[in-house]
Amino acid sequence: YRDATSVYGYSGPLASTNELSREFSAKFRQTVLAFFDEQRIVSAVARLHPLFPQQSDWLNDWGEVAPVNQTVAIDLTLSESEQKQQYAHSLKNDINRLKKRNLLIKQAQTKTEIDDFTAIYWENMQRVQASKDYFFPKTYFYRFLETLPASLLVAYDQNEMISGVLYSECNSIIQAHLSATKNNALALSPVKALWDCIRQYGTETQQCYFHLGGGAHGQNDNLFAFKAQFSKQYFWFRIWKYIHNPPIYEELVSRTFQGKMPSTNYFPLYRA
Repeated sequence: YRDATSVYGYSGPLASTNELSREFSAKFRQTVLAFFDEQRIVSAVARLHPLFPQQSDWLNDWGEVAPVNQTVAIDLTLSESEQKQQYAHSLKNDINRLKKRNLLIKQAQTKTEIDDFTAIYWENMQRVQASKDYFFPKTYFYRFLETLPASLLVAYDQNEMISGVLYSECNSIIQAHLSATKNNALALSPVKALWDCIRQYGTETQQCYFHLGGGAHGQNDNLFAFKAQFSKQYFWFRIWKYIHNPPIYEELVSRTFQGKMPSTNYFPLYRA
């Protein structure tokens, strides 16, 4: 038996229209369930995209769609002044302070620059004691930039790279993927200037949203509060949970806990 899950990041089903006919929806479900049967899937879980609420409509009567936390996005269709009105007062002051410092902000162009950012990112992961899964190898960054519509914006202070933001852009959505700052430059908070530059770029190129994401591990924590300084527009991040084979699911739960059920919402429960 197997489980099914989505890739890292925001995913979920996509369609060429938001209004799906009953016939199409039924065919889609039939095809997925046949695949689950063939692959002997016990349960499935998928992360849905906060900016595509129709995904919940497509799945909410098939398994369970559960809210996890909120994410933050900047509406780039608003005017410059309307966007700035949503900035926290302290954020505006910090960005102005960074501009006076004359940071050099540019798109990374060379392998050396990608390597320098990777080292800063690893340093960040060590500082926050992240799990080993988040220590992406250098090849991850190379391939991300080579194969996706993506860019790496970096900031230099006196010829030293101190921060960077890796982001993608697709279908009028800019997605902040990874941001990192050198430990000795944390007090400057140069990411604020970098995100502001990406916001300006997105507005100039007529994108719709700059999606900043949510807190760490689905929590409204300090990371969420940092992102919320940029916008008052929040979107729900949800996951889809589906039990395809209930008898085997219950057997696995029973084997795992032997009658001592934990108090948790983790899904699937036998992997808690």
